[in-house]
Amino acid sequence: MSKPVFLIGYMGSGKSTAGRKLARMLGYAFEDTDELIAAMTGKTIEELFDNEGEDAFRTLEHSVIRSLTGRVNTVIATGGGAPCYFDNLSLMLRSGITVYIKLNPVSIVKRLSQSKTNRPLIKKTGQDQLLPWVTQHLEQRALFYEKAHIIFKGESPDLNELAGMIKSYRP
Repeated sequence: MSKPVFLIGYMGSGKSTAGRKLARMLGYAFEDTDELIAAMTGKTIEELFDNEGEDAFRTLEHSVIRSLTGRVNTVIATGGGAPCYFDNLSLMLRSGITVYIKLNPVSIVKRLSQSKTNRPLIKKTGQDQLLPWVTQHLEQRALFYEKAHIIFKGESPDLNELAGMIKSYRP
């Protein structure tokens, strides 16, 4: 049995999409922290941010991450901010393998602009301000993301390569 694999990275980096495919390739279960929170509360992430606030969301997110640390043979897609709050990153680093799906700001903005998912943090950011906002925000969060066990380029991901990296990873 293998420790859980936590996918971290900026919003729109493809953690959920890659995570589902990666889980199938590895024969693992798949969990998405945002989906678990939505199922638990009966609200969308956007509704939680709007009605309860980001702090309440982050508290829920922390409890979900804590509950997943004992899982085995599971790929877990986390929210973009998850590693940056509480002791989430150290929990993930201690209990599993963390993979940072890394994209440059231009790629992220392109994906976010094409995404059908509502992103509470950028809802009030105009299209013309998105690149500078993402660039600055990503710089702040990269301090956390870069501590991952595996850093994986997300622009044109080879999931077979990533699956191999995970299988052969030894702390």
